Amino acid sequence: MTPEFRQLVEIYKATDIEFPNLKPVTVAVWVLESGRGESGLAVNHRNFAGMKYRSEISAYAKRVNYEAHDGNGYYCQFATLADFIAGYWAFLDRSPYEGWRELAHDEIEFIRHVGPIWAEDPNYVEKVLGLLPEARALLDAAEVEVDDGLGADTSRLLLGRPSLTISPDGKVASGNDGLDVIYRGSDDCPYGRTATRNRRAFAGIVLHHTSPRHTTEWYMQYQIDGDPVRGGHFGYHFYISPAGLIYQGAPLTMRTNHVSPSSSVRRSFGSLAQNTNSIGITCARAGTSSGFRPTDEQVREVKALTFALCDVYNIPFSNVFGHGEIQTNRVRSEGLFLAEEIRNWAN
Repeated sequence: MTPEFRQLVEIYKATDIEFPNLKPVTVAVWVLESGRGESGLAVNHRNFAGMKYRSEISAYAKRVNYEAHDGNGYYCQFATLADFIAGYWAFLDRSPYEGWRELAHDEIEFIRHVGPIWAEDPNYVEKVLGLLPEARALLDAAEVEVDDGLGADTSRLLLGRPSLTISPDGKVASGNDGLDVIYRGSDDCPYGRTATRNRRAFAGIVLHHTSPRHTTEWYMQYQIDGDPVRGGHFGYHFYISPAGLIYQGAPLTMRTNHVSPSSSVRRSFGSLAQNTNSIGITCARAGTSSGFRPTDEQVREVKALTFALCDVYNIPFSNVFGHGEIQTNRVRSEGLFLAEEIRNWAN
């Protein structure tokens, strides 16, 4: 991350904008578009969003010819960081993005509207949302000044111990210190009826995967809608998308059906983990033909989330298991290497 990008975040944090709640998601866009300030457009032209030149923002930008990944074109060049910030919002006020103001109260709906227009990448929105924790941490740390030993004060990104705050009713987990969780649970969904009726204190965590056949969103909706063939609602407390976005799929007062209680498929190892007392975390789309293959972002977020859950619920690291370790009817590698690494934290 370049010093100028950090300076941009500092200035942005202090700048009054019409919708201040959108600062984190727009910083996430700039992180993605500029490679944290290291792209040629960012370094040479203070263009941190990959904006092509349009006459509507001539008050803030000059036109410059630039060789991008998709060929030569005219892009925006900004004289100052403040000009870039003003130019970015002026760029969005153009007709192609019409309708974003009606969605500005919700950063996720905002980027879902703007993202597909901004970029052709079908995974663009998910990539931006995956960078939200970093963007929030950057904004939080922007006013922290420390002496770098070279006679100048520079802003540093200070990431702390990942932790969770549980709502007073026990349902919703909110992340702190760089951990970000988006709640997608539904009180109307029965989830695991029997498990919830017989619920006990959380004593373990089981790591899962889903197949790449469907999106993360599809699997979360499947959990809420239910499975008419199998006769119930089967899912997980937390879903982690390939981009590293953490969704809470069920209230923590509910117990989802994510492990089998049948002795015919359960190993003695990990037998303490039942639907009644364990948290299910799944890496969406990480179950491939070659086994458990999570992305680097999923690996990072599983570790952070599991650490925080163990901390808040006093679960020993030794009680974290891969689904494939505890059931004979699952591919052995499902959750295995991550669970082994987390259990080793106890040492």
